Amino acid sequence: MFASREGTPLGHRNVTRRGFEPAVLRAGIENVAFHDMRHAFASRMIARGIEPVTLAKLMGHEDIRETLNTYSHLWDRARTDDAVRQAMGF
Repeated sequence: MFASREGTPLGHRNVTRRGFEPAVLRAGIENVAFHDMRHAFASRMIARGIEPVTLAKLMGHEDIRETLNTYSHLWDRARTDDAVRQAMGF
């Protein structure tokens, strides 16, 4: 996802220390880790109706069970929220 000027992949520590950590400090954000962005991305995709198979591919999970085990509660919540909205006429 992140490439050097030569086009080679950057390592996780390099991206975290040189890019992410300074950006977090500059933005004044506290208690957030680089990996939290993956969860935020997955949560937003689920909220927008992305199906589990598609999300698994986007997340780079080789087995959809990893995606479902990690994020199934979010699909359950999205379905519940939709059912409540429909019941209330929204």
